[in-house]
Amino acid sequence: MNPITIIIMIVLGIICAIVHKNKGYSPIAGFLWGFFFSIIGLIVVLLEKDKEEHDMQMANSNGLSMTQWLLIFLGIGIVLIIIFFIFMSLH
Repeated sequence: MNPITIIIMIVLGIICAIVHKNKGYSPIAGFLWGFFFSIIGLIVVLLEKDKEEHDMQMANSNGLSMTQWLLIFLGIGIVLIIIFFIFMSLH
């Protein structure tokens, strides 16, 4: 990795941390979104509802929120990619 890439990752992490904190969530989680997922993390953090609004909505419904579904699909995707690379390295 070159230094410019690392600087961009840190800057996006800081931006996501600020946005995430202003919405009532953990700034550390926001930083991690921006640092590891760059533009995609920024989009997720920007589209996320405020924590108070999210809590009220979840209290009124029993379903999963859009962010929770996104995290589930993201996790499944990462697991499938890991399984794919393990399978390819064995053959």
